[in-house]
This record gives sequence, C-alpha cells and structure tokens, in this order.
Amino acid sequence: MSRRSRSLAQRVQEHLGFSVIAIGVLFIVLRLLGVRSTFAGFALSVGITLALNVGLSYYNDRRARNPRPQVEGRGGGDIRWREDDRPRDDR
Repeated sequence: MSRRSRSLAQRVQEHLGFSVIAIGVLFIVLRLLGVRSTFAGFALSVGITLALNVGLSYYNDRRARNPRPQVEGRGGGDIRWREDDRPRDDR
C-alpha cells in the first residue's frame, strides 16, 4: 500500500504556505530589530526555502521507497564481550 508519487506542482503547493509564513515571521522579527528588508529579499528567501523543502521532500520519498539495508553491528547484540574477548569453542 505505497502512496502515489506526487508531482512537482503538488509538492510546491504543499510547501508554499509554510515558506511564506516562516519567512514572513522572520522578516517581521528582523524589522522589529531594526534590520531593513526589501520585497526582493523576501521573494528570494521564500524561493530558497521552497526549493529546499521540495528537494528534501523528494529525497525523503526516495529514501522511504529504497531504504538502505541494515548492517548488523560488529559485536552482535551482547555488549559484555568484544569480538576479541569472546570465549572460543575449540572443538
């Protein structure tokens, strides 16, 4: 029961609201602290945030579909013995 792959437009729509609100709050806080900001800076920040969020969405979906195989730890599950110190059965 895997989810259908989402298109680029769907991913952008999902992340657009978050990007605008998050950067808007940041710019308001910076304005209160006395830092000047322009509309071009706001638009560029929203664009960068949106690109990063959409890219991470693609990356996470790919990792979910193709997980890395789990490699067993070196010492097995017993932490009382290291591999060097395990008692040997010399039959």
